[in-house]
Order: sequence, then structure tokens, then C-alpha cells
Amino acid sequence: MFKNLLKIAFRNLTLSPKYSILNTIGLSIGMASSILILLWVQDEWSYDRQSGNAGNVFRVVGDRGITNGGLTAITPAPLAKALKEEFPEIIRASRCGMGSRISFKTGNEFIEETAMPVDNEFLKMFNVEFEEGDINKALIEPNSVVLTERIAKKYFGNVDPVGKTVKLTESDEIYTITGIIKNPHNSHLKYDLLIPVKLNKQFEDLSGDMQIMCYNYIELKAGIDSKFVEEKIRDFLITHSSRVTFRISLQNIKKIHLFSTGKYSEDIEGHGSIFYVRVLSLISIFILIIACINFMNLFSAQSKRRAKEIGLRKISGAGRQKIIFQFLGESFLIVFIAHIIAMILVELFLPQFNNLTDKHLIINYKSAGSYSILITVVLFSGLLAGSYPALYLSSLNPLVLMKGTNARKPGHAPFRRTLVILQFSISILLIICTLIIYNQFDFIQNRKPGFNKDDIVYFTTHLNPDDPKMASLKRELGNFPDILNISLGDIPINEKFIRNTDGLNWTGPEKTSDIRFDLLNGDADYASTFQFNLKEGRFFSSEFPTDSFALVINEQAAKIFGFIDPIGKTVTWSDGSKSTIIGVVEDFNYKSMHYKIEPLLFTLRAGAYFFIKIRPGTSETTIPYIKKIFNTYNFPFRLDLHFVSEEYNNMYRNEKRIGKILGYFSLLAIIVSCLGLVGLSAFIAESRTKEIGIRKTNGGKTQEIFILLSKQYLLWVSSSIAIASPVAWYFMNKWLQNFAYRIQIQLWIFVLTGIFVIILSFLTVSIQSYRSACKNPVDTLRYE
Repeated sequence: MFKNLLKIAFRNLTLSPKYSILNTIGLSIGMASSILILLWVQDEWSYDRQSGNAGNVFRVVGDRGITNGGLTAITPAPLAKALKEEFPEIIRASRCGMGSRISFKTGNEFIEETAMPVDNEFLKMFNVEFEEGDINKALIEPNSVVLTERIAKKYFGNVDPVGKTVKLTESDEIYTITGIIKNPHNSHLKYDLLIPVKLNKQFEDLSGDMQIMCYNYIELKAGIDSKFVEEKIRDFLITHSSRVTFRISLQNIKKIHLFSTGKYSEDIEGHGSIFYVRVLSLISIFILIIACINFMNLFSAQSKRRAKEIGLRKISGAGRQKIIFQFLGESFLIVFIAHIIAMILVELFLPQFNNLTDKHLIINYKSAGSYSILITVVLFSGLLAGSYPALYLSSLNPLVLMKGTNARKPGHAPFRRTLVILQFSISILLIICTLIIYNQFDFIQNRKPGFNKDDIVYFTTHLNPDDPKMASLKRELGNFPDILNISLGDIPINEKFIRNTDGLNWTGPEKTSDIRFDLLNGDADYASTFQFNLKEGRFFSSEFPTDSFALVINEQAAKIFGFIDPIGKTVTWSDGSKSTIIGVVEDFNYKSMHYKIEPLLFTLRAGAYFFIKIRPGTSETTIPYIKKIFNTYNFPFRLDLHFVSEEYNNMYRNEKRIGKILGYFSLLAIIVSCLGLVGLSAFIAESRTKEIGIRKTNGGKTQEIFILLSKQYLLWVSSSIAIASPVAWYFMNKWLQNFAYRIQIQLWIFVLTGIFVIILSFLTVSIQSYRSACKNPVDTLRYE
């Protein structure tokens, strides 16, 4: 029986090779697109889920309240240890510092990588896998360092580095390599080296006046309800700390990567977004639905051709279940063939997709996860594509079928019309969303942040800013004619570089001691290098020795202070020292445009970063000069030179990638939709061949026949535009709310998309319509 059904299925495929090929191509593209997207979704979803205890590990986060900065990812450094000591439900606790570049020297080689300070319990809490070394002892000693296997291979080759010593270039401290661990994979924590947390005792006391903030993690006993613990620790800081008095809560590590973007201040960089995961998951389903709709449309349109076959089978005793089984079998046969082609396409385009997403995705044929994706796609496609033809054709009356007519309209035209409108609605929705995302990204890229980020290169020296070599290097670099300005300070972009402070006091109508201010340090050349716009007063100057105790603030800070004329007013720091405001700069975006501009304070203090403003168009000669001068100083670290504009653009690389992914797959969706339209228009024109001949015999002109055949498709596409436009507006308006600075959705996006899709669909069906309209009526009347 199975062999007979398979033979019939193959025979039907070869009877209409044109439509079978269109179906297979459409399904192959749709399945390949869905598999690629689902690989990306699976990878994003897998962050921090590999270890068995992931459900019990939490980050302790703070809640300062809406008016004082909202949620924060950092909490006082002694908090994790204090929580573990007081609450028996907590079995492990660890602090994690912000990962930063660190320089070690080994022989003549420098190891300059990202190091993260952690406590020893971090290793078991995060199930860090050791290639070499003892997990119980690796970070016990204060001067120990653990390398990832990538770093060990990079700097030591095949030599086992465990037991070797390296020298910290900043302080000449000797560290011992105590372990080699596997590279962290899909973790929200990014590091190349692990070193123990080392703090002075004054920072270890939660009730002390001095507090350093870091990321705190705790692990609960298995089976403990995290909500129960969260309720117990909520006011812990309020009751135990005189310096930091906000409430705390718990965030499971499985939710950090996808559920933290824009939610927590001072958070770790590089998080994904659950919004994008949901959007791309929907797109993968949409593309598959579009491809399946093509299959259903063509299959149901051909129902008249197969009516007698079905009628004969029913009269011969075939039950409805057998008819359904036959058509589902045919559906799965095409889906299986399409799946083989799709897998070839996936393997061919996976390298390009990896470049696009900046990931290293593979199809692991030994992984149950990979098979779950592939089987899901095949089952979804086979059932969706074959269900309607199977249910519809099996329900027809055999006597009516044997007469060659059907009580219902052949091919159930209203249903086909609905399917075409649905698939074009989805395609139009994707195109509109893509255009709006591109517009928002273009707005971010081209919106002036309020300072000049162009033609500024920067590097760090790992030296104390007061080191005489810093001043000497600055002086020597300044002699080059194409170097316009040099400043030493903090990077005025990107949240990870911005420090903050609270506990300020002042006399004014808005007085409060709990508001947090972001803090930037820079020397007297800082403002001229970045070209901030001064609103009032002046910036720091070496001509005024008192500027060491002065402040320059931005407009947001001025609003919070509430001074009518802020110049000359005094602000008191938490340690009792005072600073006088000497200038107000115009607000500028020093964080991503997801966030509003916060109150900001400048202080006159050189930083370890060199910022060099070069003459536009001279980078080819100026950068080699900078390298040459730098190398004459024989610093115990390499020159790591970057452009500030690159750092600025990196804040939006996630949006840029998602925009590109959406663009490519929107294009594929419209191509698959048009493939279906090609097949459907060809089939309908073919089925109306005799009607066209009669119309032409009775005086119908070619252009009238052409319009008759084409206009229904244009009506369908127009209906799709009307359906998709408000849906797209609703969802994109919600997406734009994630940005503090955003575009207004413009009408031209909908008009342009509508015109594009109408023209494309018209071109798609016009060739077939024109060929049918131009046929000789004598030939058409002989048809069939």
C-alpha cells in the first residue's frame, strides 16, 4: 500500500513539473531561512543555561527608585559575602569586578587581555571547567591568575604554563598561573583571565563609609524558592549599610543576557534582547508559513484536475482517512525533497550568516538540539502545507466529483485569495519593519551626539596619570603638525567607561543627597579635544590653579541643582570637600540613545587614556608617527590604538546586525511570495484558457483580457497593504519606545512599500497574463 501511495505521489509530481518545481524551490528557501534563524535563536537562548545549577544562581541587583536612577546591576562589594553569612539558604557567593584590559609580562612577551576579578567560589558557582589546575585552590592565593585555553595557547603554545609566573606591568607584582580553563561559551560574563578580588579592608566592611561597587552573585541551595529569599534580603542594605541604602532583588543568570538591555544601569556590555529573539522567531515562522501557503494554494487550485481521481478512489472504497493519508504523504514527500535542498543551502550560506550575525553557528549533527530544530521544521512544513489540501479534497462528494464538477467552486477560490492576502500581508509587514529599523538606525548614526567624535584616536598607557612619562609623551606627540589636540581623561561615551557618584549636597530648591551623577575626568584640554558646546562660564584651564577644586556640569545637572545662575555655586561631596561650579556644557549623548541624558559632572583630573585629535584625512601619516613616538618610550605594554567614532558605533552594533538580518529575510519573504504568485497566476490563466478564447472571439481586446487577468492580484496585494500597515505601525511604535531618542514613523514608508510591492507583484503576474491574453483564440478554444 505504501509503495502504491509513493508511486502515485511521484506520478502526480511529474504530471505538473512546473508547479512541483515552484513548490519545492519556495519550500526550500523558506525552510533554509527558518533553520538559519532558529540556529541564531537557539544560540541566543542558550546563554548561561549550560550548567545544571543555573536555575539556582542569581545576580544581586539594586533598586534606587525611579527618581534616583532606577535599577542597577552593581551593588556594594561586601554584599555577597555578608548575605551568605546571614542567610543559610545561600551556599556560595562571589564578587565579580568589571572586566578590563590588564597587562602582564612574561619574558619578553606581553599578555594584554580582559581580566575579571572574582572570588574563588565563582569557579564552582559557574561550573568553570578546568583543563589544568585545581578548581579548589586556583584562586585562593591573592596573586594567582587563571587563563582560558585560548589565551594559554596564544601566549604559551604547547607549553604547559601552570606554575609559571608573570609580572603585572602596572605594579611589578608577580602572579602565578594556577589553572587553564575552557573558554567561556555563551556567558554574559566576558573574560580571558580570572584573578582574585583584592580590596583594602576599608572596602570590605558593609557598614563602612567607603564602598566599592561590583557585580554580586549568590547560589541558593537546590529546591529553595528564590522569591522567599528575595523577600528576606530585600531591605538588607537599608538595615546593614549607612552608605548605600537601596533595596535589592535577585535576577537569575538565565535571564541576564536577554532580559537586561536598557533595564539596569552600570550593566555588563554585550547583552542580547528578548525582543529581537521574539521578532526573529516570528519571522522564521512567517517565512515558513509563506512557503507553505504557496504549496496550499497551488495544491488546492489543482483540485479540479484531480477530482475524478479522488472520486474513483472513493467509489472503490477508499475512506476519508486513506485520502487524507495520501495527500499528507504527497505533502511530506515534497517537504522531504525541499528539506534536502534546504540543508544544502544552509551549509552553503552558514559562513555568510555567521559573518552577518558575528557568531559561530554550526549544525551539530550529533546534537539533539539540532535535530529538534530540523524535525520541527519538517513536521511543521509537512503538516501545514498538506493539511488543507488533504482535508479539503477528502471532503468532496464522490458522485459530484465523477461528473467532473464540484458543488463548491473549483479549488475553493475564496480560500486561495485569503491565503495570498495573508502571505503578502506578512511580507509587507516585514518590509515596513525593516525600513523603520533602518531609519531609526540612520537617525542614531547621523544624529549629532553633542560633541565631535570624529578623527580622535585613543589608547591607554596603564600608567598613573601623574607619571612624568605621560606629560612627556603628550608634549612630544603635540609637536607633530597634524595633531591638533591631546587630552588625558575618561572616554566620554559608552556606559562601561562612565563612573558615577552620589551623596552630593547643595543649597537649593531641589536639594537631595540621593541623586546619582555621572562623572567624567579630564585635563584642561579635554573640552577642546571633544569640542563640547559651552552654555555658560568656562571649562577648566591651567591658568587657574583653583580649577582643581572646580566643577563643570551639563544642563541636566544644572536642572537638578536648581540654581538660577549655577556659576559660582558650591557643591559638597560625600567626604565633605567642596567644589565650585565654573561652567555648564550643553547636554550631549555620552551613553547609547536607548537612554536619556543623565546629570553629569566634569572634574579636572587627568586619566590614563590619551585622546589625540588628528587633522582630518591625515591618519595614514599621523598614526605611524604616534606609533613611532610611543615605541621610543619602551612602555611595558603594547600600543592599542582605536578611534573614538568606532567605539561610539559599537554601541549600536546589535541594532545594525538585526537590521541587516531583517532586511535579508524580508527580501527572501517577498521572493517566496512572488514565487507563489507566479505559480498561481500561471495555473489560473491556464484554467481560464477556454474562457479567454471565447472572450476574444466575441470581440475582447488583448489589453482588456490582460487587465481582467491581472487586476484581481493587484486587489489582493492592495488588501494586504491595508492589513499590514496598521499592524506594522503598532509593533514598530512599541519597539521605538525602547529608545529615548527616536524617529517619528513617516507615512512615506508605507506608501513606498505599497508602491514597491504592487509594482513587483504586477511584474510577477503580468508576463503570464500577457502571454495568455495574446494567445490565438482558435488555439485556446481547442484547449482540453
